Amino acid sequence: MKIKLIGCHSTMNEVRAQVSGQGIDCEFLDYSFHAQPEKLHAKLQEIINESQAYDLIILTYGRCSNSMVGLLSPHVPLLFPATHDCIGLMLGSTTRHMELFKENSLTYYFSQGWLDYGRTPLAEYYEYETQFGEKKARKLIKMLYGRYQKAVFIKTPGINDPERYQKKVREIADFFGWEVGEIEGDISLLSSVVRGIKVPESIYIEAGQVITLELLAGGRQKNND
Repeated sequence: MKIKLIGCHSTMNEVRAQVSGQGIDCEFLDYSFHAQPEKLHAKLQEIINESQAYDLIILTYGRCSNSMVGLLSPHVPLLFPATHDCIGLMLGSTTRHMELFKENSLTYYFSQGWLDYGRTPLAEYYEYETQFGEKKARKLIKMLYGRYQKAVFIKTPGINDPERYQKKVREIADFFGWEVGEIEGDISLLSSVVRGIKVPESIYIEAGQVITLELLAGGRQKNND
């Protein structure tokens, strides 16, 4: 089976560890697309259109600000995780993500991919400081992240040099005055999806079927058909 995988830099490290030696063609998009859902949607559709010679197209994106809505693969089925974003994917499921959110909605989660390739709140502050000066930068960053109280690092299996990532999280937490925590990640869902296996927490879309908000919200209704 010829498989094309389209993913985000935020999950690239984990994906590469899972697909090594399997002959899956992978293409990873810059993390900056997350801030521009319409551009992400257009880019995903462009790559899907170019990948119609494959037997299966896998995406490691979740709903991601509904950028998946409206995507269509004319001749090749799609498979992707039924999570809201990469944090839910690194935690193993939306269910676990929501349970943790209910326990403490003031927690900001970091994965190794986010720390390597993403735009952290601290990096965002420094950008604002350069553009607007310290006073305005602190005001802006407080508006965006002032409600959070804790920074939690998601430690995924097989991570290299975890101490480096823990240090990055501590630096961010110290700047904002947040508590620091760590939680074990769960890549079982990611592992299943990148192997083309349909599981309850994934969504399978037949060729020629448009991805709708209803399908994303329903999550599991098309997986095991």
